Amino acid sequence: MTNRSHILGLPEIHRGSAGETITKPDGTRVRYCLFDEYEVHYNELPAGVRQAWHHHEQVEEAICVTDGQVTLHWIDDGGGQQATTLDRGDLVRLGTAPHTLENQSTSTAQFVVVKTVPSGGGHRETFLTDKFLDNPPGSPS
Repeated sequence: MTNRSHILGLPEIHRGSAGETITKPDGTRVRYCLFDEYEVHYNELPAGVRQAWHHHEQVEEAICVTDGQVTLHWIDDGGGQQATTLDRGDLVRLGTAPHTLENQSTSTAQFVVVKTVPSGGGHRETFLTDKFLDNPPGSPS
C-alpha cells in the first residue's frame, strides 16, 4: 500500500507505536520504520548486553546514541579487534567491517540507526542546499 502523504510531499508521521517492534533474543528492543529509500530504527540495549557480530555488504549504517553509553567493537583491516565508547550525542558511520555494540553500563542505552543503500554518492551539495524558506498563509511575516 502506498502512503499518499509521501506522494503529495506531506509529512509522514510515525508515532512511537508505529512500525514493527521486536525484542531480539539478546534483549535488545528494536522499533523498525522501513521506507523505500532508507530504514530508521530505534534501539534500546539493556545493561550488560552485547549484540551479535555482523556486517553489511551493501547497506551503509549510521548510529547516533541518544541516551547512555555503548561500546562499539569492530574488526580493522588487519584483522585486529578495536573498540571505542560512544556517549550520548555521538554518531558513528559504519563501513563494511564486522562490528557489534555492547552496553557495559548498569542502565539501558538508546540509539537510533539509519540504514541506506548508497547510490554512488554525490548528494552532499543537495543535503546542504535543499532547504527553502516558506511563508504559509496566516503565519507571522
